[in-house]
Amino acid sequence: MQRTVCKIAVLIFLVLSITGCEPRHWGPELRLEGVYFPLYAPDAKSVAIAGSFNQWDTKDLLTGPDEHGLWSIILPVPDGRYEYLFVINGKEWKVDPGAASVDDGLGGRNSVVVIGK
Repeated sequence: MQRTVCKIAVLIFLVLSITGCEPRHWGPELRLEGVYFPLYAPDAKSVAIAGSFNQWDTKDLLTGPDEHGLWSIILPVPDGRYEYLFVINGKEWKVDPGAASVDDGLGGRNSVVVIGK
């Protein structure tokens, strides 16, 4: 039974990879070094993250893409509630598809991450 489940999981992964479907985006994760922010953007030339934790500056560049099209960064962010967006190719501001979002008060949305209590 377990081998059948594993074979089905591998088959689903292969079908999604071949058809070009995006893998599931898990959103930010708390790690020992800080908060891990991943983004699937295989066609991007650059990806930055800007938010209330860095005064909405685009200086924090993600590394990537890796062989799966994933860009990522780990930022040491103190406890608190923060809003943020990814900035693709220096011009496209994008919410994190793996995180909650809130109205930004200007007709758009910001992603939200809560760290700590």
